[in-house]
Amino acid sequence: MKFTLLCVGSHGDFRPYIALGIALKEKGHEVTIGSHAKARHLCEKYHLNFRLVEGDLTELIGKERGHEILWGGKGKLWLQLMGIMKEFKRVLEMQLPTSLQAASDADVLIYGPSAFAGPHLGEYLSIPSFLMQLQPDSPTKHVPCCLFSGFEKWGKAGCLLSHFIARQQLWQPIRKEINRWRQNELGLKKMSFFGPKRLPTLVAFSSQLVPRPSDWGNHVHMTSFCRIENEKDWTPPDSLAQFLSSGDVLYVGFGSLTEACHPSIVEKIINVLTKKKIKTVISAHLPTLDPSKLPSWIYPLDYAPHDWLFPRVAAVVHHGGVGTLAAGLYAGKPTLIVPFIVDQPYWGRFIERKELGPKPLSPFSFTELEFEKRLDQLLTHSKYKENAELIKNALDNEKNGAEFTIESILSQL
Repeated sequence: MKFTLLCVGSHGDFRPYIALGIALKEKGHEVTIGSHAKARHLCEKYHLNFRLVEGDLTELIGKERGHEILWGGKGKLWLQLMGIMKEFKRVLEMQLPTSLQAASDADVLIYGPSAFAGPHLGEYLSIPSFLMQLQPDSPTKHVPCCLFSGFEKWGKAGCLLSHFIARQQLWQPIRKEINRWRQNELGLKKMSFFGPKRLPTLVAFSSQLVPRPSDWGNHVHMTSFCRIENEKDWTPPDSLAQFLSSGDVLYVGFGSLTEACHPSIVEKIINVLTKKKIKTVISAHLPTLDPSKLPSWIYPLDYAPHDWLFPRVAAVVHHGGVGTLAAGLYAGKPTLIVPFIVDQPYWGRFIERKELGPKPLSPFSFTELEFEKRLDQLLTHSKYKENAELIKNALDNEKNGAEFTIESILSQL
């Protein structure tokens, strides 16, 4: 069969789809990845067909506009989401037609939540299509939406309301543009005011972390994380291998939010690491970071796969993106999250609640004193390490996420 996987966003957003594509190809299927230009190299590496989907929001909004959305909202999620969706309206006219081109000859379509053409292309092409979520965000009365996690204080009604608000906040800003495209380009009827309903859904997230809610319908299939496994065999530069070979090492990096990190935060992080002489691998791409001025116990890292690096460090500090979160948990490492936007505050609180690391430290109220306090807890609290090992063992005993997801797809087909 010919599978097309539409996935847009950051590297962390499209890597699980590529992992699924690799597994599908190994089973003899033809796989096309429809994504932004930055996914091309990974597709070529694993011999997957690549088709360009234009409208890369991370490229179009630029560093300055990204800072405005992130810091202008002062950490208020609804303001950040409004800013993001305003920008999404700009990219729709590029994303929609190129998504159609990418999926034009597919037998089966799999798409991510931000691939806005997905639900409509399956209908237009008359082929099976699946929404593939990277976190457990299908509506339920038992677990709040990860975008609005405070709603659980109102019980089951609050949880359902959080999912409804999140969906409408993502749907309403683009509803008119989507319906215009459906009518004028696809020849389809308008979508209802409240948007798509009961889409066949794959939740590529482990039930070891969030158990499957009992009120999910049969259209929702929970599998597990889809990960590119063979990056564990990556060969590091000699300098990195030598740095990691002696003593416990901390990792600090913020993934797709690296460039959005405020320079003052970078300065405070370096000040604390220098003062306490904590041996650390830190992202070399953080704003204003000058590798030539770092002490010998801080290693500026250009690149290393998380699945290779994290098992070799003692603890991790990151932004709380779900891909980075999974890599840290599979490595069994205590975690401190510095959450910037969208779902990251939710996962910061998740880490704290599961006693896998300290209370998350907001970048919008970041101080040297609080960072030093959190680091002391992260590196000395034995309970964090014990719990992280328990999670690791549970994940290791789970069925391979990509294989599990393929089984679910084929059983539904």
